[in-house]
Amino acid sequence: MQFTPSPRPESLTLGDLLDRMAQKQPHRPAVIHFADVITYAELRTASHAAARSLLALGVGRGDRVGVLLGNQPEWITLCLGSAYIGATFVPLNTWYKDTEIEWTLAHCGLSVLVCASRFLNQNFADMVSRILPELATSEPGNLCAERFPNLRAVVFLGDRVAGALAWNEFIGGGAQTAANSLQSAMDAVTGSDHAFILYTSGSTAEPKGVLLNHGSVVQNGFDMGERRFIISDDRIWLGSPLFYGLGATNAMPVAFTHGASLVIQGAFDPGIAIETIATHQATAYYGTGNMTRAILDHPDYSTRKVGSLKKGNAGTMTEFKRMTLVEMGISLASPAYGLTESYGNATVGMADDPLEAKLRTNGRPLPGMELLIVDPQTSVSLPQGQTGLILLRGHTTPGYFGNPEETSRALRPDGFFDTGDLGSLDGEGRLIFHSRLKDVIKSGGINISPIEVEQLLMRHPHVRDAHVVAIPHPKLGEMIVAFVDASQTVPEQEVKDFVKERAASFKVPHHVVFRSEEQLPRLASGKVAKHRLVQEATREFTGEGT
Repeated sequence: MQFTPSPRPESLTLGDLLDRMAQKQPHRPAVIHFADVITYAELRTASHAAARSLLALGVGRGDRVGVLLGNQPEWITLCLGSAYIGATFVPLNTWYKDTEIEWTLAHCGLSVLVCASRFLNQNFADMVSRILPELATSEPGNLCAERFPNLRAVVFLGDRVAGALAWNEFIGGGAQTAANSLQSAMDAVTGSDHAFILYTSGSTAEPKGVLLNHGSVVQNGFDMGERRFIISDDRIWLGSPLFYGLGATNAMPVAFTHGASLVIQGAFDPGIAIETIATHQATAYYGTGNMTRAILDHPDYSTRKVGSLKKGNAGTMTEFKRMTLVEMGISLASPAYGLTESYGNATVGMADDPLEAKLRTNGRPLPGMELLIVDPQTSVSLPQGQTGLILLRGHTTPGYFGNPEETSRALRPDGFFDTGDLGSLDGEGRLIFHSRLKDVIKSGGINISPIEVEQLLMRHPHVRDAHVVAIPHPKLGEMIVAFVDASQTVPEQEVKDFVKERAASFKVPHHVVFRSEEQLPRLASGKVAKHRLVQEATREFTGEGT
C-alpha cells in the first residue's frame, strides 16, 4: 500500500486541533454514530456550546468534569468542550457500581457530572440519587452536597431526575456565556494542561487516576496514526469504551489528528459491530482481543461483511494479533505495546511490516518515546535480546492524581517511567513484550511467563480464552493453574497434552479449571480479576484461604 505521511499538527491542545480541522475540512465526517453523521464543523459547534455551558456553571481551568456515558456523540462533545476551557475530563467506567462511583467522585473532586439515566443494565439515575441524597431537593445547577463540596451540577441524558439538569437545559444555559469569555478561556489552555484523568482498574488496591496532558495526547496520537497509515478518508471503528486509553487517548486522537472519521456504536456487541462495520464500510479496526474473538464466533460473521477493514490496531498478544491479521484478514493492522500511562501506545509496528515481525514483536518506539530494557534489580541496561524491565521516557504520565506515593514509585528521578513489564529488543529495535514483572511464575526454579502459557492454550481449537495464575507449592515454589473458557467439553488431560506437545514440559499447567466467560470474576474495567482466581485456586488445590 502506498502511504503518504500527513503533516504533523501544529496544535498542542485538543481544542485547537478541532478548530484547525473544522477550518480545513468542515464538511468531512468526524463522528459516525449509527445513522448520525457529525461533520468536523458540527462537532466544533457542539463542543463550543458544551464549553460555554460549563463556563456558565462556573467550571474553569483545572476543574474536573466527569461523565458516565456510553460511546455516543455527547461523550466526545463534552470531552472537547472541557478541553477548550482547560478543564480536566474524567470519564468514569460505565461498569462502576455505587461504591466505585462514590469513591471516584470524592477522589477527583468533580465540579460537574454528566450521566446517562440508564446504560445497558445500569440505572445511573438511581445510583447517583442514592449517592447524592441532596440532589432531589437542590435547584438544578446549584447542588450543595456535604461529602462532595466541589460538585456544582449533575446533568442527565434520558429520564428526568429531580435536582439535575437535562442535557438540553445544560446546553441552553451556555447561551448566556459571552463569546469573548470563551475565547479568553481557550487562549489560556496550554499543551502541558491536563486533558484527562483516566482511572486504571484496582485489584487489591484503589484505582489510580492517570494524568494525561494535551500536548502528548495530540502528538502521540498523530504518531500512532502514522504507523497505522491512517489518512483523512479512513473510518475508524472503535469497539472499546471511550473511557479506556484505547479510546480516549488512542483511537480518538488518531482520528482527529488525521481528519478521519471515528465510528462508534454505544457499547460493544459483536452482531452490531459486524453490521456497523459493513454499513459504514469502516476501514480501520480498533477492538480488543476478546472483541475480535466474539466477532469471529458470531453467526453473522463473514469476511465479506468486514472486508472493508484494512488497517488499525492488531493488539499486543500473539494469538490476538493472529486472529486480527490472519483470521479477520486485516493485513495492514499494526501490533503495539503500551499502557494508559503512555498515552495509549509506546511502541507501534509499521502497517506494512512483514506478518512474521508483527506476530513476533510489538513494533518500535514512537517518536518522542525513549525505551530502555534494564535489570529489574540493578537497573543496569541489558543488551539486545535479553529480557528485562521496560522503562519509558517521553510521552508518559506526569503522575497520578492525588497519589504522590504511587507517582514517586512509578516515575524515577531520571524521568523514566517504570512500566512493571518485562520485555526485550530484537536485532532491529522492535520490542518483544514478555509479561508483567509481578505475574512471572517461578516453578521448580524456572521463570515462566503466564501470558506465554495463555497463548499456547488458546491455540487449542476449542479454547476461547485462558487465564493463567500461580499458587504456592511447598516443593516447586509455585504451581501453574489455568482457567479455561472452552467452546465444548474438553478433558483436562487433553489440554495439558496440547501444551506439552508444543512447549517445554515446565510450561504445562499443573491444573486446568474450566469456567465460562460469565463465571470468570471481573474488575470494574471488565478485565478478569486474577487475584480472585488465585484465591479460588489456592482454596481448591491447597486447602488454604478457606
